[in-house]
Amino acid sequence: MRVCDNILDLVNHTPLVRLRTGIPETGPKAYVKLEFFSPTGSLKDRMALHIIRKAMTRGRLKPGDTVIDNTSGNTGSAVAMVASVLGLKAILVTPEKTSQEKVDLIRSYGAEVIITPADAAPDDPRGCYMVARDLARKHGYFDIDQYNSQDNVEAHYLTTGPEIWEDTAGKVTHLVAGIGTGGTFSGAVRYLKERNPDIRGIAVDPEGSIFADYIRENKETVGYAYKVEGIGTDVITKALHPELVDEVITVSDNDSFNRARLISRTEGISAGGSSGAVAFAMEKVADGLSPEALIVGIFGDAGMRYLSKCYNDKWMREQGFLPALKGAQKL
Repeated sequence: MRVCDNILDLVNHTPLVRLRTGIPETGPKAYVKLEFFSPTGSLKDRMALHIIRKAMTRGRLKPGDTVIDNTSGNTGSAVAMVASVLGLKAILVTPEKTSQEKVDLIRSYGAEVIITPADAAPDDPRGCYMVARDLARKHGYFDIDQYNSQDNVEAHYLTTGPEIWEDTAGKVTHLVAGIGTGGTFSGAVRYLKERNPDIRGIAVDPEGSIFADYIRENKETVGYAYKVEGIGTDVITKALHPELVDEVITVSDNDSFNRARLISRTEGISAGGSSGAVAFAMEKVADGLSPEALIVGIFGDAGMRYLSKCYNDKWMREQGFLPALKGAQKL
């Protein structure tokens, strides 16, 4: 029988699908790795499973213990799902801007969710990062700390990178991935560059995040608010290995959301706003490349997580990302 012992057996081995939107017909081939095929619908399943299983194997976690982390939503649902299967308790701390779909999904796995102010600075005790660290210290919870965990990087070195290499038969020339914690990018690119040092790693950062300035100028700046979820940050993380970044492309909220909507309507690939940013960056990367080049982009999660946001015309107009309706059209 072709069956799985439990849902965790379905983590990893996501497919590559051809992307045509924004890619010249006579240019390079472009493919996107659809991480929404993972059990909770995002690439964070890889990291959550690897970190928690490794901790249990080494005796740092046992059934009944509590795991905790801060999250913009995807890590939260992944941690909650893995915890539910392995007999653990989970607490996830997330900012107010996280979509309701994500919050509800985390809770559906039986985890506790703590909501923090969206405008809290990285070192603000009220913010999601500091709240998670404080609770872990006070109560002895296992702190996943995805921003700084090298096991986060290792998860993608062991799975995402090898899958891309094998599925492209080693022909991949460019990897395009969003920067959130940096774990996905760092792990996958490190593996690929070990196989072929000429492979270029292109990082995607939203306008308002501080990663781009840090990578380009090696200095920390002050970020500002942005709407896209899952990529970008206002703190420098240890899971990002800057030496692996060959180029960083900054994408606006407007371009991220509208590209995601366009791909959904023309190619039937419904992914989140961060995937729209990756697709927009892939178009820039493809410009001028030869037909022999092969670009792979990582689509981190599913559009169904954002039905109340970037796939909702009312919300898009309220944010200024779609033209306002006029006259009788408002009826």
